[in-house]
Amino acid sequence: MSQDNEAQAPGLEDGRSFFRGLFGRARHEIPGRDSQFRFGSEDPLDLSDIQGFILRGYRMPMVRHFLLSVGIPGEARKLLGRFVNGNEADAPQITTAEDWHVGFEPGPEDDPADAPRRKPDYCLNLGITWRGLVALEIRERVPGLSFKSFGAFIAGAAERAKLVGDTGESDPQHWIGGFGKGGDHVLLTLHAMSSEAMTSYSDRLVALFAEGGAFREIWRADGMALMEVKDGEPVPTFKVHFGYTDGISMTTIRGGPERYPPDHQQPCEPWLFVLREDAENYYVPEPRELGLNGSFAVFKMVKTDVVKFENYLQSNKDKIDPELLAAKICGRWRNGVPLALSPETDSPPGGMPAEGLNNFEYVNADGSGDPKGLRCPVGAHMRRINPRGQPVTGQGQPGGSNNTHRLIRRGLPYGPVYDPSQPYDGIERGLLGYFINSSIENQYEFVLGHWVNDSEFAGAVRLPPKSRDPMIGTQDPAESIFVIPQANGVPPIKLTGLSSFVTTKAAAYCFLPSKTAIKFIANLG
Repeated sequence: MSQDNEAQAPGLEDGRSFFRGLFGRARHEIPGRDSQFRFGSEDPLDLSDIQGFILRGYRMPMVRHFLLSVGIPGEARKLLGRFVNGNEADAPQITTAEDWHVGFEPGPEDDPADAPRRKPDYCLNLGITWRGLVALEIRERVPGLSFKSFGAFIAGAAERAKLVGDTGESDPQHWIGGFGKGGDHVLLTLHAMSSEAMTSYSDRLVALFAEGGAFREIWRADGMALMEVKDGEPVPTFKVHFGYTDGISMTTIRGGPERYPPDHQQPCEPWLFVLREDAENYYVPEPRELGLNGSFAVFKMVKTDVVKFENYLQSNKDKIDPELLAAKICGRWRNGVPLALSPETDSPPGGMPAEGLNNFEYVNADGSGDPKGLRCPVGAHMRRINPRGQPVTGQGQPGGSNNTHRLIRRGLPYGPVYDPSQPYDGIERGLLGYFINSSIENQYEFVLGHWVNDSEFAGAVRLPPKSRDPMIGTQDPAESIFVIPQANGVPPIKLTGLSSFVTTKAAAYCFLPSKTAIKFIANLG
């Protein structure tokens, strides 16, 4: 999914270096635009208790995911406590959403006059599956334990795979690394600013896992921003393997610590991503010290078949220009310019400022805009993942809000940059990361099940019965179809024979405990 990853937007000044632009100042944060984002309620988000990647994009160039199986439960609980004991010399510490990011534009609650603080060289976060909570012996030690609003989390990713289209090659029987087999208990995710920091903190973590038989590492995988050569030097980019600039559409949270350019969408309520008492569609897990300020996330490893994707574009060049088709499939040109604003070219006259790349609507409250998909097909990937004001399943009013189904994605690619001169190099490429939400059922599973893999997601706009998301949908080449409407009564372009361009290699439904919750677990003895 091309949503909510760290990404470079076109239109930025060419001279700004990647490391100053990405890892020094957050280009999505706009100084002065803070009135609607300030903590105005009597119940602000407790940034010091919430895991950082729920609310912040770290903008670090590399990541390593460790999948752990609980060894000796008491030792495992004790080690988790060391990750939040405030003693960096003892163990690397879980990163919270406090103002740790340094050199970025000030956030809504920051004083612009304050001197910049040093950005850390790593960030660490933790997810626990339901089987992990059981293996940690939480259930028998906490009689009042209840996740009654979160049946999907309890069932686990493998049990729910068919609901989100993880079938065929994506079926859990093919998942790697022990995912879905019962021993996938804890995911520890380490972001780093450099390979030296990655090695150093990884070595510390591995040694800690083994202490007292706390955990067994059963799998690990690395992600890294894709590289390209600029001025003779390799630098990271903000692209995914299909060639698109990623992460332009960011999910704004009311009262959150980061702010983004306007996008015609109301900010999301914080309870959609942080477990809070004011939530409208779930009960916070019990006991409260375990549930409050936590969240849920779906970890996924997804292989992307770039060769198959590029070959499909070329196979239809007699019907539509391959680059235009790539834009129609995604909803944006590969450089990030949206079809909704520039349907004919990826280089509109006068250019397009970075802050304007997400400032559009598909269907306005009066029904105007692009309701039939003449600019951006209704069935395009981006329009399915975030329909904005398009009346869809789950929201039937033009110009309405689809916020209750929004997701936050934190991820990075794995594998080297695709080289079109050597397409059949046998190297696997894909994406690693988390889809963060407070309700896996109502957000992640709803989006994948209804909007991505259902033809009737778009209300009054009738798509062919076998229509799926052309980029990430689960496709049968014998039945698949993607329709591109044409203006002025010209018959639509109907493309068939789409294959699944992505394959799920691993998945886990994780609880993201607060700092308080981790201490609670550690203190169970």
